[in-house]
Amino acid sequence: MFKEVISGKRITLKRPVADIETAEFIFASIDKCREIFLPWLGWVKYTKEPKDTLSFLQTVDSDWNENKQFVYAIFWDNIFIGVISILNIAWQHKRAEIGYWLDTDYTGKGLMSEAVSLIEKELFANDFNRLVIHTDVLNVKSANIPQRLGYVHEGILRQEVYSEPNNRYRDINVFSKLKAEAEV
Repeated sequence: MFKEVISGKRITLKRPVADIETAEFIFASIDKCREIFLPWLGWVKYTKEPKDTLSFLQTVDSDWNENKQFVYAIFWDNIFIGVISILNIAWQHKRAEIGYWLDTDYTGKGLMSEAVSLIEKELFANDFNRLVIHTDVLNVKSANIPQRLGYVHEGILRQEVYSEPNNRYRDINVFSKLKAEAEV
């Protein structure tokens, strides 16, 4: 259903191959950014070696084939820099969530905003009506992306997620964009 490669002005989104080589370069990025990711991305705690990333890649490969979720590796000048996903898809309601993370060496350059825009265009071209992005209220950098791209801040899900690494409940922003609100 979705393209396996989506090219933008500066970046390329590619369906990742579920092999150990791909797992190793994705894991290396996660491991390098581990301390910064940990407060926001609970799964980082359980990603201890490339084998864990390979298991993730195998799951998302299967999910892609079953139209459950679509995960893309983000490349800039053929360098892996992060991941963007289409998840929590409600086909009947033409709704999906976008999730993302970016290697901290590449933040502040507008690359994730470009990636979200590319995914957004792909979803709206495939007749989706509503896109949602969730961010921790304390993760201002992540929340800046949907705000910059014209998503509406619908509110805050209070104590929506428990963060083991920080031993606290996290409040989560809800941002959305409707197809009618997208630039065509």
